[in-house]
Amino acid sequence: MPIMDRLDPQLAAVVAQLPATDLSDIPAARTALAQTVARFSTAEPSPAIDRSDHRAPGTPGHPDVLLRVFRPAAADGALPCLYWIQGGGFVLTKADLDDQYCEALAERHGCVVISVDWRRAPEHPFPAAAEDCYAGLAWALRNAAWLAIDPARVVIGGYSSGGGLTAALALLARDRRELAVAHQLLIYPMLDDTNSTPSSHAVTDPQVWNRASNQIAWHSYLGGAREAGSVSPYAAPARAEDLSGLPPATVLTGELDLFADEDILYAQRLMHAGVTTELHVYPAAHHGFDRQAPSATVSRRFIADRDAALRRAFAKTPLSAPAS
Repeated sequence: MPIMDRLDPQLAAVVAQLPATDLSDIPAARTALAQTVARFSTAEPSPAIDRSDHRAPGTPGHPDVLLRVFRPAAADGALPCLYWIQGGGFVLTKADLDDQYCEALAERHGCVVISVDWRRAPEHPFPAAAEDCYAGLAWALRNAAWLAIDPARVVIGGYSSGGGLTAALALLARDRRELAVAHQLLIYPMLDDTNSTPSSHAVTDPQVWNRASNQIAWHSYLGGAREAGSVSPYAAPARAEDLSGLPPATVLTGELDLFADEDILYAQRLMHAGVTTELHVYPAAHHGFDRQAPSATVSRRFIADRDAALRRAFAKTPLSAPAS
């Protein structure tokens, strides 16, 4: 069922101008994305934010991982931190690490943002991306004092496949019992490889992330794991049987997003498992609406909710505070 005639008019006006999403040729799709991003990412780096690049050692058997750190230039002392995982359907990549987005969040919240450069499929199928994200977070927490971040106020977050990787990272951190995070920010996360929900069947429009693209993306990321019946919950978190013991979560998705059903179901399962969870579903909104049309009324609502979730997560009592 096409969704274009159901979109919020402010979103539809923007989507109508976008090139079609076509993953049948992934290198060409990467080039098209880079060109689209370049048209909109024209701002100069903010002088209020310091940037630095670092290499984190990979987990055993995996290469080093590039991390980009954004820190308010005038800030002193240990700051809260957002560990950011950009999206792209596991296969698409940009020329930067969401630099403008991360700068804006660092400036808006007075926090450190660390963006991880994870490996893409199909060249690097699962578990490459999950291990990259884990290695980067482990490095950040080990170096919390040097980075001047408060390890009690580290939020992991991401959008689309980055949201799925965020959920997977929360599962890995819980199960390996090495890392602890304060909150998981799941922005229209890509969680379910089965493509079996009603919303996963409903979205077929070429202008938005659609069923055909989603199937190609999952196949690229999983390789032959699905056919072999061996898909890991660290690849597709919707497959996790036990969601207890995970950090509190905020889940944000659009009513007309391909992932709407799996996101709502995952939020419900988190709640049923005793995980404090906040869920927002934005009416007449498609996948990526806030990034494509940030000035739309519904996008401003999304941004306000996202920022409120971060403020609450960052407000946790720092480890350095005296006990009451």
